[in-house]
Amino acid sequence: MKIIYFSDQYTFDNYGTKRSIFEEVRDRGYDIVWIDKSKMPTILSLIKIHKPDQIWFAHSNLKIKAKFKNKIKIPIVGFGFSDPYYFSPERFKSYDAYITNHDKTFDMYSKNIPMYYNKTACDFKYHKNLLLEKDIDISLIGCGIHPRFKNGSERIGIAKDINKNLNFNLQVYGKNWFKAAHTHGQITGDEFLNVINRSKIGLDIQDIFSPLAHRMFEYSACAVPVITRDRSEVFKVFEKDKEILTYTDINDLKEKLNYYLNAPAELNKIGLNANKRCKKEHDISFRVDGILNFLKDIKRL
Repeated sequence: MKIIYFSDQYTFDNYGTKRSIFEEVRDRGYDIVWIDKSKMPTILSLIKIHKPDQIWFAHSNLKIKAKFKNKIKIPIVGFGFSDPYYFSPERFKSYDAYITNHDKTFDMYSKNIPMYYNKTACDFKYHKNLLLEKDIDISLIGCGIHPRFKNGSERIGIAKDINKNLNFNLQVYGKNWFKAAHTHGQITGDEFLNVINRSKIGLDIQDIFSPLAHRMFEYSACAVPVITRDRSEVFKVFEKDKEILTYTDINDLKEKLNYYLNAPAELNKIGLNANKRCKKEHDISFRVDGILNFLKDIKRL
């Protein structure tokens, strides 16, 4: 099977999902061609050049106008890497099949179009336990102001509260943070992986409706325990309090951080359990198995 893979290089150096899927499919011997999504206006000529069997829109909210889709005779597969953010069922008009990262999106719309629930994953080609000294108590990697949260500055508020009221070292990395000694800019590549490995615990601040974040799997693959917002989808991939920690509100979060950072043996065990679960179920290779099996019989609508 030959595939045209429209995407971009967002989080490329950190082995984001787009890169990991592409390389896993390529390494299995498939003829897959990466084309930047900016080239979408030339899709008809690209089809003539590459003669693919399928087209994958490997970018959230990437759509095609009806006048172009009507001229394409091969299946178009849409990916939702950030559902339910950006989501609208109108996008289904662009696809013959859809792959979502969000369980509730799948539950609500799987009767509308052939659909597959593709959970977020890690990639052991990149994510690994480097056995570094743990000189960061808590790390938080991501944007300070989240444009899709109900409270866009929630992460900033939580980070300030933790630094003010807990006697632990919280380091935050990413864009749109307040200026302070413990805030840093965006990190990628080796630096990104090293910060995770130097952490005693990874803090994943999400909204109550947020999908599974990549951070959960990145830290877990490095045997670093994660604490994230308590929501049902989390427990479809990790066992509560044995492979992942969760919080319900800021007070619960502070209590658990205080407890577990004073119980390093328990914390270490959770990280090791999460690492084992990732090796067993959550490497990108398992996800690509499911995607390819789902797509083998997809036809043009």
